[in-house]
Amino acid sequence: MAEPVRRPLALVLAAIAVLAVLVGVVSCARGNSEDVGEGHGLPKYYAAADLLTAVTRRQQADRTALLRLSGRVDAAQGVPTELGGDGVLRVEQGGGVSAQFTQTLSAPGADAQSAAFVVLPGGQVWRQAGGGWTRVDEAATGTAEKTLATTAANVVAGADPTAHLTRYRDAALVADAADDTVDGVPAVRYLVVVDLVRAAELEQDAATREALQEQAASGTTRISSTLWVDAANRPLRSETRQAMPGIGTLALTSEYRDWGTPVAIASPGSAA
Repeated sequence: MAEPVRRPLALVLAAIAVLAVLVGVVSCARGNSEDVGEGHGLPKYYAAADLLTAVTRRQQADRTALLRLSGRVDAAQGVPTELGGDGVLRVEQGGGVSAQFTQTLSAPGADAQSAAFVVLPGGQVWRQAGGGWTRVDEAATGTAEKTLATTAANVVAGADPTAHLTRYRDAALVADAADDTVDGVPAVRYLVVVDLVRAAELEQDAATREALQEQAASGTTRISSTLWVDAANRPLRSETRQAMPGIGTLALTSEYRDWGTPVAIASPGSAA
């Protein structure tokens, strides 16, 4: 029988991990724009429109990638939990993104917990349970399930690699763009800052606006992320750090490999 506390926490952190990963890929900003070749000569984009166009065109051509997650959760109360995971993602031709990954949570003195998740376009988040898939209940009213449902809603918002860039472009800025390398590959490292107060003011969806307002009210008024992009405008790595009210702080590194490699993603909705 599953432990009543660990299971909901694992689901919450898994959903947040997906959000963090996909926000890290696309959270960029509108501003002054330049294409500048410096250092190893890669172009640099300082405006949301330019970066969005470059990354979107590349992702529409490649469509798929392998995904690796690593990080930790520093709990508000309790010991840190290490996080790891491997999976795949696919940019769908009709819009949106599908992703599937297995996440492992490891707390000192406790057995590691692993669970598989699938995120589908249109707001569906599924977890593997027993021999099949169970959809995350977004309408749940229980405390733990409501937390999971709120997280799932944010996962939906971040599932499309271009959705957050389009939605929050007027609330964010590219604070820095510098030459760097990722595993020996020349890249440009972008530092992106999102103003959550401004994002809430611009948000049209009431539920999302309320979530942003609550996060800003908790003291987290800005979210910073770092994104590495190669010479072909493929995302290679992202790093994020985000406060999770009532849970702790998530620090996550996401790595993207083998863009264009065929991947297999389960279709649990067909059996629902």
